[in-house]
Amino acid sequence: MALTRQTQERIAQVGEEVEIDDDDAAVRADEIMLLVSIFGEGARGKDAEAAREAMDVGETYVGAARLLRCEIEVELERREDGFRVRATDQTSEEMLVGATPSVFLEFIFPRDGYPHLSALTAHLDQMWNTNVARGGGPIVYEWTEWLRTDALEEVLLDSCGILKLSARALGWAGEDFELDPRGIVMARDAREAEFSILRADAVARRRDFLACGDNTCGVCLSDDVSGHDLRRVSGACGHFFCIECVTRMAHVHVREGTVLKLVCPDQECSCSIEPHVLKEVLGDQEFVRYETLLLSKTLDAMNDVVYCPRCEYPVIEDEEMRLGRCVKCLYAFCTLCRASFHPGSECLNIEQKLAVLEGRKRGNSQMSIEALRKYREEIVDASAEAYVARVGKSCPECRHAVVKNAGCNKITCVCGCFFCWTCGKDLIGDGYSHYRNVNSEPGKSACQLFNLDTITAWENEMAELNPQRQGHGHINHERATDIATCIRCKAANAMFDRNNHVRCWACNSSFCAACKKIVTKTSYHYGPGKCKQHG
Repeated sequence: MALTRQTQERIAQVGEEVEIDDDDAAVRADEIMLLVSIFGEGARGKDAEAAREAMDVGETYVGAARLLRCEIEVELERREDGFRVRATDQTSEEMLVGATPSVFLEFIFPRDGYPHLSALTAHLDQMWNTNVARGGGPIVYEWTEWLRTDALEEVLLDSCGILKLSARALGWAGEDFELDPRGIVMARDAREAEFSILRADAVARRRDFLACGDNTCGVCLSDDVSGHDLRRVSGACGHFFCIECVTRMAHVHVREGTVLKLVCPDQECSCSIEPHVLKEVLGDQEFVRYETLLLSKTLDAMNDVVYCPRCEYPVIEDEEMRLGRCVKCLYAFCTLCRASFHPGSECLNIEQKLAVLEGRKRGNSQMSIEALRKYREEIVDASAEAYVARVGKSCPECRHAVVKNAGCNKITCVCGCFFCWTCGKDLIGDGYSHYRNVNSEPGKSACQLFNLDTITAWENEMAELNPQRQGHGHINHERATDIATCIRCKAANAMFDRNNHVRCWACNSSFCAACKKIVTKTSYHYGPGKCKQHG
């Protein structure tokens, strides 16, 4: 709410330097000081600034020999249960909000006595007249309190609790509709009014969220996190986590190069963490590394992008001809074997490529240092390709070669795909359900997460490295042959030292291998007259 141009013109006609000589002048100046002390920066205008300057130096504001004027921003109280907003002049859905934009109360103390929007201004006039009837006195603070606490309920909402954004009520009607010129709606139409209400509601919600000090982080489960210490990782999901957990997660994935795993930590969410959040928690060099890795992995995920074998610049592949033309070094190469483009002839296999490289070395014994370096790089690349082709397997998603040197049979590719090393199939979800068919049910996978021979070889290797464990490797082999099936998830678990108390590696459930029951507390389940824990 603000002064209309017509009202301002009337004030200009009266004049700013009108001599005021009445008994209420000091009271008006005192009220200006009181409003400034209550609303602080929310009280604006030339007289409010003068009163604020006088209060800062410990003096009393005496006013001026003219009309005193001030503007106050009044924030209407939020409704905890919210209220509905509907634009009656257009086909739009109702919105449930809890806050509205501020109301700006601009007032001028009249010359002729102390108590000297259409719905709002009418109620303010009624309060003014009531004040006059009881003898007059300060009125502005009473106005602001009514606007803040009661205006929404008493005037703006209808009987159904709906704020209707109609043109007649808000002053967008034609000239034939009489409107109090003292009440001004800042929005030009219903759509802009809806937007201003939604923005005010969002600001109020964020302010309440930041002020709350008992939020819970979904990662570390701390339940006393301040709103200022939480970060929304993505606007698409709206999940919040404490800044310490987000920082640790970002540092780990950037350091390990797994930037594609920088997604929302919520178990049921896969939204990517937004770059502005990562820029806040990462250092400058780490963020540059993040952007570089993200670009590289994004290009790697594109089927028609290859890298120039000379300068490693990304190149768009001509899939029909298997041709790549580097725009940086102008090298034309075969995208299959990465050699110079050879239309009409087959690509050399790895053995043939190694033979060509060896022949080139023998035919040119006086290689320069740079040529020798390139030769060695080509030899290393060809040898690596031969090794991968011999012992590696291809990812079913991106077709990149993967070599397994240890661990379980669940493989995680650099593209984020899970696949089984045994059968080569793409795994669904977390991948572990693929290995839970311990009873060899027909129609289900018979793959094992761990190969017992691999486990035994690893234990024997560890025993050789640690003298205190020497001689126990074969015993571990015998222990590992005892398999207990989890009661809940049916995963296979190894039993050691004939211990019937087993904790499942897959679902973390504790169960008894003897009676096949879930164990909640060992002292209740094992003992005299009960199951034997060892035996």
